[in-house]
Amino acid sequence: MGGDQVSRDSSALDIIKAHVNHGQLKHAPQDEPGQGQAWRTSPEAPTAMELMATKPPSLPQVSSDTPPTKNEYLETQYWLNRFEGTELLRRAVNQVRRDPNMTEGNDFYIYTQVRVQGYTFARSGAACRIGFSTERSPSKVVWAQSGRLTAGTLIALSHRSDNFRTQCFVATVAARYLKGGLEPDPEAGENENTPPRIDIFWENHDDVLLDPSNDLIMIEAKGGYYKAVRYAMVGLQHAATSESKFDKYIIDGCTRSDTAKYVQTSQVDTTPNTLRQLDHSQIEAFKTMTSQELAIVQGPPGTGKTFTSIMAIRSYIQTLQARKGKDEPPSPIVISAQTNHALDQLLEQCIRSDANVVRLGGRSTVPCVAEHSLYKLVQDSKLHKGNSRKGENTRKAVLRKLKDALSMCFPGAFVSADHLHREGLLTQEQFNSLVNNEWETATSVNTDGTDDSFSGPIATWLEDSIEQDRTYVYHPPQGQTETPLDDCESENIQSPEDDELERLHGEFVSTEFYWTGSVTMANNSHLQACKLLRKHADLYNIKPPQRGMVYRCLRKQLIDKITEQFPRFLKEYQSACAEVTISANNHKVKVIQHEGVQVIGCTTTGLAIYRGLISATKPLVLMIEEAAETREANITSALYPSLDQVVLVGDHQQLVPHVDVSELEQYGLNKSLFERLVYENLPYSMLKVQRRMIPIIRSVVHTFYPELEDHESVHDRAPVPGMGGQNLWWFQHKWSEGQDDKSSCYNKKEAEMIVGFVKYLVQNGVRPSQITMLTYYKGQVTVILQELKKSATLAEFNPAKEWSVRTVDGFQGEENDIIILSLVRSSRAGFVENENRAIVSISRARRGMYIYGNSETLLNSTIRSRNTWQRVYDVFVKEKCIGYGLPVVCKNHNQVTSIVNPDDWSAIPGGGCQKSCGEKCSEGHSCKEVCHAVEHAQLKCTAPCERTLPCGHQCDSRCGYICKCSRNCNKPSIQAMGLVLPKQEAPQSGTISGTKGLQILAVRMPQAPEQRHESTSEDLIEFGECMRATDDHKWIQKVREGDRAMQLQRSRFSPGRASITIRQTFTPTTGSPTTSTRGEPVMIEHTFATEEPSTASSDGSRNEAISVMAEGVGHLCIDYLEEDLIQFD
Repeated sequence: MGGDQVSRDSSALDIIKAHVNHGQLKHAPQDEPGQGQAWRTSPEAPTAMELMATKPPSLPQVSSDTPPTKNEYLETQYWLNRFEGTELLRRAVNQVRRDPNMTEGNDFYIYTQVRVQGYTFARSGAACRIGFSTERSPSKVVWAQSGRLTAGTLIALSHRSDNFRTQCFVATVAARYLKGGLEPDPEAGENENTPPRIDIFWENHDDVLLDPSNDLIMIEAKGGYYKAVRYAMVGLQHAATSESKFDKYIIDGCTRSDTAKYVQTSQVDTTPNTLRQLDHSQIEAFKTMTSQELAIVQGPPGTGKTFTSIMAIRSYIQTLQARKGKDEPPSPIVISAQTNHALDQLLEQCIRSDANVVRLGGRSTVPCVAEHSLYKLVQDSKLHKGNSRKGENTRKAVLRKLKDALSMCFPGAFVSADHLHREGLLTQEQFNSLVNNEWETATSVNTDGTDDSFSGPIATWLEDSIEQDRTYVYHPPQGQTETPLDDCESENIQSPEDDELERLHGEFVSTEFYWTGSVTMANNSHLQACKLLRKHADLYNIKPPQRGMVYRCLRKQLIDKITEQFPRFLKEYQSACAEVTISANNHKVKVIQHEGVQVIGCTTTGLAIYRGLISATKPLVLMIEEAAETREANITSALYPSLDQVVLVGDHQQLVPHVDVSELEQYGLNKSLFERLVYENLPYSMLKVQRRMIPIIRSVVHTFYPELEDHESVHDRAPVPGMGGQNLWWFQHKWSEGQDDKSSCYNKKEAEMIVGFVKYLVQNGVRPSQITMLTYYKGQVTVILQELKKSATLAEFNPAKEWSVRTVDGFQGEENDIIILSLVRSSRAGFVENENRAIVSISRARRGMYIYGNSETLLNSTIRSRNTWQRVYDVFVKEKCIGYGLPVVCKNHNQVTSIVNPDDWSAIPGGGCQKSCGEKCSEGHSCKEVCHAVEHAQLKCTAPCERTLPCGHQCDSRCGYICKCSRNCNKPSIQAMGLVLPKQEAPQSGTISGTKGLQILAVRMPQAPEQRHESTSEDLIEFGECMRATDDHKWIQKVREGDRAMQLQRSRFSPGRASITIRQTFTPTTGSPTTSTRGEPVMIEHTFATEEPSTASSDGSRNEAISVMAEGVGHLCIDYLEEDLIQFD
């Protein structure tokens, strides 16, 4: 490791070389931790013996009596993280070994029919492509939405016949892509009989497999994501030989933070002018962040952590720019966060502040951030790459050797007699017997299944004993249940763009057999074939029926020979790839410096993955958001020698680092460096003014944050519609929960109650996007989504069905107007008792928070649960916001209805109360429906229609539906649906004003006269935003009114004539407005000529009606109400 040592004075190239070549120096680990410095060269991947061990490895003993040395501290972190990344797979290997035929358990995945299909030779290394089956899974795997086999995942393989008794091959997933990988590629002629495939890296080159006839089994643990742990371990090894001025805080326990060196030398005041936008606690935090060597800022919920961080980043940029020498490359600021979402939020704000940003990693979903990827920066840069061909030329030279070796074993047709002879598998006499034989044969086969023919000594010798190879026939899984869409891991959805990023780019060499020698039951013995080879110097003395068997024996021996040589070739190839990587990373560093990058962004995992690259840019400042969620090793391993300042921003009272192996919690692996330093009394700043929650919701959170204050902006939030001012409520119940097949809890009755409440809120005017349903369990997420899908009413209000149903852990850092919290448990608290999760769950709401759950369980289950929830419960009791019924208030009659059970929602189907509506429609009919919150403009009157049709007959339909004539009339007609918009606010200049409403009449499709059509996403125009005028055009374009809209265009108006184009989407429906059954949507489009009648109304205003006639379609009438609504030229 001495050659790996780097300092802040090391060159960029030396730093990169030290990181890339680090893995070349490693050897097998010692048996026990705590044996000096041997851990520094230990390979981070487990050995076969480690995974097959029946007992877990011992863990280091942590002493609290004496402070550790730097080596002891880093070694402890190393072994704890190694245990986290490997222990679950070790347990899985042991379990499968005990029960070879078991189906997948709750803790691991099993893959069978695993076969080698070839090798991809990329610049990052040689990856083996394997096909496999998921037949051990009880349900069908939806790969695009599954978290299985992500890149970097640790896997274990064994021959199926051995089943981990004596063999275990360790590998990591190199690439998982969908098209042509995990899913068939129809364009390449693949179908459902094509097995899923991934690329893997062998962790030990000696484990390499080539023979596709090897039938393997593969195991993947569900937890302990190895990629993140792996790079943290490597980073710790680098940290052991690197300088760091932060050792005094992290290891020695210093409780006074010095002023950062780069700040001491700055002569420029970089306090931003926008500092006046900060509150008193933000100003204090800002000063800490821009001065202290190790700055810690706690940001409780809604206190503006991100905004304060952006202010500090602007200051860093100005300071570093001011101190930069004329010819010096800028020292970038490194910005990191635990999640991609939080990172992108920060970087987006930096970009909007005109900072020069580059983002490492390819998982950004924010377009402007994705545009600032390192890949794009390098692609667009005009900086010359310099001498980068040497490593690539070496790689290609080794690649030729690898391809020659593989093509020797896996030619298009038969292995060469010459190759068999050269590898010592045929004697000179046997070789001569094949080559010198003058017999000829009409045998004509093809290397790829086409009609091209070939011949050769082996093909001639085999004569008629030739057949297509059937070594690997994939058997697709049978009898698997369909995986519910909502049960998939939605946060892992893989897009086509992700697919391209995941794919390894390099030459693929197949190891497929195309043709082989035919065998029979009597002639299919490897041992017998070996005896025949030893016996016969002239291979033509072997009987023709036995030659196929002998050929297969020779081919296997050749593959075994090449397999023995292949590891040496792979090691050469890996060394050549390392040279390519060094050259590429050195160029990337030069591009970053040349382009004047000010901010480098990556996740906390990326801090370790890109450690060499980042370290080579010589950053001075490292800021980590969500630092309290980040494992200590991820930060410790990222303390690059050049750093002058580290800023940790987070909240240790919210989510903490996740640990998959529960035993490691006693070693503090679930405690962040942020939390440890706070409790060790290192000074820190706390943000205290919250801008998210209305005061009554903040009062719940206040029990955990006594110093939290309200910003003035939270006092004027509108109340939740339909709740009579009750913006906080805990609905009590004692409904029992269940468990799904993944052991995740759910409570179906609670889910039904919540979905009924969502329907009520939406009927009262709350947009679906304003509601988030939170729960602690993925099982409950699935059940709630399933219940939401059942509601026809909700489908009408939210056609896209994009509901926000999230786990508490997945909603950290986010907020919404209304939060509905589903606690699920009634038997015992489970991990609902966790205080950190509780704080997250009760601090997400801006306007309304409604908890559903059994408070008795939370208060009596465990001491920990009581300590967490008693404080929350007391606030609800004090505010009288708790009960076994949910009080909802009708906005029309101020009637209070208490909802006790899910069935009670049926008593108020319209979102109002149980009284009759009685309001009149535009035709004067009284509404006979139960009270409803939805405006009449969005409903249809069911009274008999009294209109006279243009054909002169009386309408046979109902008032609010399509007018129709039941007689054999030659004039089909269409009439109003009564869709009237409410009066709008005075519009801006240039728009239509003075309107009371607009009636829009829908087109009935003549071929379906028995159906009424309910207009859906395109049928209402919102006035005040929709009409514009030019010299010769007036038109109405598509706009929105809630979730309903219509496209209607008028062009080239002249007195008396016009053209109207109408596009509408209709859904056939039956039933009443509150209980309806919907069919498939249908869209129609028509262009009409118009004529202009004008009538005077009884109140003196003019009604301009445009009548439209179109052959075969019917009569459409659009009534414009109120004078001067439409001005004709």
